[in-house]
Amino acid sequence: MSTERTLLAAACDSRGAYALIKKHMLEEDWSDISKAVLSKIDDYYRRDPDATSVDTGVLTSMVVQDVHNPKHKTVFSDIVAYIAAENVSGVNVVAVVLGAKREALGNRIASMLASTNKDELPELMAEFQRLTESTSLPDRAQDTSELLVAPDIDEVTHGDEQDLIRLMPISLNRRLDGGVLRGHHVVVFARPEMGKTMFVINAVAGFLRQDMRVLYLGNEEPIQDTVLRIMSRLSEMTKHQIMEDKQTAYNLAVDKGYKNLYLMRLTPGTLREIEELVVQVRPDVLVVDQLRNIQVKDDSLTRSLEKAANGVRQIAGKYKCLALSVTQAGESASGKAVLTMGDVDSSNTGIPGACDVMIGIGATKEDEVSNRRVLSLAKNKRSGNHSFFPVSVNVPLAKISSMEV
Repeated sequence: MSTERTLLAAACDSRGAYALIKKHMLEEDWSDISKAVLSKIDDYYRRDPDATSVDTGVLTSMVVQDVHNPKHKTVFSDIVAYIAAENVSGVNVVAVVLGAKREALGNRIASMLASTNKDELPELMAEFQRLTESTSLPDRAQDTSELLVAPDIDEVTHGDEQDLIRLMPISLNRRLDGGVLRGHHVVVFARPEMGKTMFVINAVAGFLRQDMRVLYLGNEEPIQDTVLRIMSRLSEMTKHQIMEDKQTAYNLAVDKGYKNLYLMRLTPGTLREIEELVVQVRPDVLVVDQLRNIQVKDDSLTRSLEKAANGVRQIAGKYKCLALSVTQAGESASGKAVLTMGDVDSSNTGIPGACDVMIGIGATKEDEVSNRRVLSLAKNKRSGNHSFFPVSVNVPLAKISSMEV
């Protein structure tokens, strides 16, 4: 029972840990009492898609409201009190428990290999692989299955149109040799209120139209606001128009790929949590808004930003997805149209070193009044083109359009 309670505490501590528990712990692994508590944790997360952990006070009320026997109420209350008092790291607890499950499963597989009855072997091997993926840490030994030995020229050239992921607005692709590739890390930076999230939403609309699965992880704005802005961009209806005709807006968004969109709010989130979500969703594109809010173990903001950017880049490379991250520009970018790497706030060396493409969003006062922004390719490993160019913005629709003919 103590292991079950620790797992319940882990499920409350982290939505990512809860997802792994639900995926790999079978119904027969739990006692009836623990199953009842787990079902309420399930209800909690289902009712609040933005919740990253469970409020144990609320959980207590949810658990005891259906219990009529006073003694049983006390039992359930004691369990939740234990959960609340247990100081756990959810994802690490689950990794240990699933590791033990994997070891036990490995022993079963070994015994079966030595026997004549191997009917269950394929199913057990598949489960062993799933457990291995779930408990492997980001810094595990490099997989050499894709080691290239004197590769053919076709293996190292990226000329195929089908491999490219196009960024919006289209004027960017002309300067990126047609687009970017899986494994690339693109970082967008700008001053507050200059349109970082608008740029990302505009890009997400483009990814969805390319029939790509997008995982959007936000740790700034409420996720409902982001969803509404994305739906506005896809449907080309303003927020007020959507409220007046929700079904039309939804249908238009679905036609543009809306059902390939996965969103979650991180508060503020860790690299391990991001990786767990990437493993679950398997996106073509990972969006992280913003880098500076990701929790990493470092007292220096500069080193924290560098570690966060490097971590996102490693996840993109490991899972073969495009990563698009957001960070702030420093005070030097205020009122300036053309931005450079030196304008990145607190990490004008570390973040640029951890990405393949950097796009600065700038504007003078005149640009803002005229609904213009200037996009600057501060870093461009795709083509080496470091030009800058104006774009028009439609803030109510979160739309950014090329001004070039």
